[in-house]
Amino acid sequence: MTDSEKLDLLLEKVIGLEKDMIDVKADLRRLHRDDTLILDEVERVHEILSTHTKDRSVHTA
Repeated sequence: MTDSEKLDLLLEKVIGLEKDMIDVKADLRRLHRDDTLILDEVERVHEILSTHTKDRSVHTA
């Protein structure tokens, strides 16, 4: 394999790695958004439950 062929092979691999990194970054952004949505929903439900448990008028048993 000539030096030129080796360089071409390395360039192909680097380009592939760059594309993979772009995909990984996009995946991380998507996961971060999903985590934020989930945490927001957990906070919302927690607030509902806290309000409900503090309301003694509904817990008469």
